[in-house]
Amino acid sequence: MIQVRNGMNYNYFVRVALKEELKETLKKYRGILNNDIIDYLNSLIELEFSVIRRNINEIDRETLSELEVYKEVAIYNIYNRTKNLIKNQEEYIEISDNDTGYEGLNIKSLLRHTGPTLFNFNYRNLIKTKDIGIITLFQILENENNKENELNMVIDKLEHLYNEENPYDTREGYVGGKSVTWEIEHSRKIQKYEQLFKELDSKKTKGLSDKDKEEIETARKIHTLLMDDFGLKREDFIDETNIHFDIKNFETKIIPSKILAKRMPKLTIYDYIDYK
Repeated sequence: MIQVRNGMNYNYFVRVALKEELKETLKKYRGILNNDIIDYLNSLIELEFSVIRRNINEIDRETLSELEVYKEVAIYNIYNRTKNLIKNQEEYIEISDNDTGYEGLNIKSLLRHTGPTLFNFNYRNLIKTKDIGIITLFQILENENNKENELNMVIDKLEHLYNEENPYDTREGYVGGKSVTWEIEHSRKIQKYEQLFKELDSKKTKGLSDKDKEEIETARKIHTLLMDDFGLKREDFIDETNIHFDIKNFETKIIPSKILAKRMPKLTIYDYIDYK
């Protein structure tokens, strides 16, 4: 990664290294690394395959992960292979990258202008470490049981709101104050959950909307494409939904219904699963 000063101030934009820069850096390691490892790193720079694939054994990967050059090459490989794959798709996709002023790679669907995030690669928060970064994949799945659970939770919330009493003084002639503020906010909450109930009940009765179906299918295509490119399968991940983790490390700020994780030396891959 290269830090570029942003204007006249001391804020730095962290961009992915260029191919030529990595080639020059790698020359310095020819007397240190054996030819097989040099060839491996060159193949990653040439984007011949994903750095996530098992093209080297875990001992070599663990050893390489201590080198700054491996971090730089791995970031370059993930960033550029993913971007190239996505650019070749016919879907309506928005790509945020270094060229658009984004420190990382974020891919979002533009279906009907409100599509979901499909991929995120965050290296910025780990610049001062040897860590490569955090990759987040996204899935959207249909789940009838989840719909029923959501509907029941909304019903419970509405029942609680309907039975809730104003804790402040509501005597006749008492104007304004916390009582009125509470009533306004309480009414707003009821309207919000009543609207949510209508939407969930309609979805349960009528099934998924065309927009939901398009979002699910687009997310499925991109997820499958990236999993294939990374050489990953579902069984490579473990369920970490109930494990506490620092959400601040996640560029998307999204908390999904389920979180799967694969941990590699200096690289974590999360698979966010949400339900419609």
